[in-house]
Amino acid sequence: MTEKNESGNIQLAQWLQEVLAAPPGQGQTKVDALRDEEVVAGNYHPQFYTQLPDFVMALLKNEPYAILRYAPLIYHLIGCRTCHTAYLEIYDAMKAAIRSDIVVVEVEEDEQMRSMVSVPIRMVELLCELLIDQAGALLRQARHDHTQNDERARLLLQQAIYISLHIKQNNMRQHTLRNLVEVATLADTIPDPSEQNPAAHSYASLVGSGNGSRNARVWRGVHTLERPDSQQVIYLQSGRLSGAITQHEDTLELHLVELDKQLRGRYINISVLLGTLLEPVRWLGGNPRAIRSQAPVDADGSLTTPLGTTELRLSRAEDRYLLETLFKKLDVRPAD
Repeated sequence: MTEKNESGNIQLAQWLQEVLAAPPGQGQTKVDALRDEEVVAGNYHPQFYTQLPDFVMALLKNEPYAILRYAPLIYHLIGCRTCHTAYLEIYDAMKAAIRSDIVVVEVEEDEQMRSMVSVPIRMVELLCELLIDQAGALLRQARHDHTQNDERARLLLQQAIYISLHIKQNNMRQHTLRNLVEVATLADTIPDPSEQNPAAHSYASLVGSGNGSRNARVWRGVHTLERPDSQQVIYLQSGRLSGAITQHEDTLELHLVELDKQLRGRYINISVLLGTLLEPVRWLGGNPRAIRSQAPVDADGSLTTPLGTTELRLSRAEDRYLLETLFKKLDVRPAD
């Protein structure tokens, strides 16, 4: 390569970076605009969108020839406002994370859990949301192309969950992970045989439910459980029905009340959808999607049964955040 050609390539690369750094239109970009269904339906390009985190990481690492390697993507970003907006948001979020020594692409779990104190909380939220969105885009594109990309999507969802543990405000963490169950369901192309029938009830954890003082009404429904006042509880809700998860030493226990008459006197199968995504719990029977209750539902509709064992502790804030996330969807079905 001649010196003249090399100088020209450098100038071209600099020009491209300046173009990409320019906001697409006036005003500050907003992630909510990107998620608007009308915009996504008309301008969404998953084949390019899913390349963005790797492209951004290559730029942040100053990898040689990144501009040339991603030339088709760059050409697309210049002309596509929607993907350009996504690029700017991902770049800002990942740059903030990198500055705090957080590596968010292809990293080990212990690296993800380093301190993020210096990262603005909105950047942490945005990063989690973008990781979940990218996982969804990968899965939808794989379904369209009849290919498999589940492992990559699982990695992105795991990263989002662990990074979300740094969001201490319960309502913000809940909002950040609002699409997690929907995207995780996309990866469930082969449901467990025990889930072929519709769920009798689908429960969701009440994020930030703590030790019960904020959810006295829910806890009154689970009146049969004897527990110390200081015991930490994850509350569950399914319409008018309530439930709870408590911990006795290493064992997580499920408590349900007022179950339907058709479930009384019967064993039930319990499915924890996100239990296959993360593995901090040794689930009873080995399959979180098919946990058989240890006893039948009693005559008044109550059930207490173990779910599995774990070293995580509900009394530790980050452990409880993780367990609350695992129980964002819990289904029960008759076992026979």
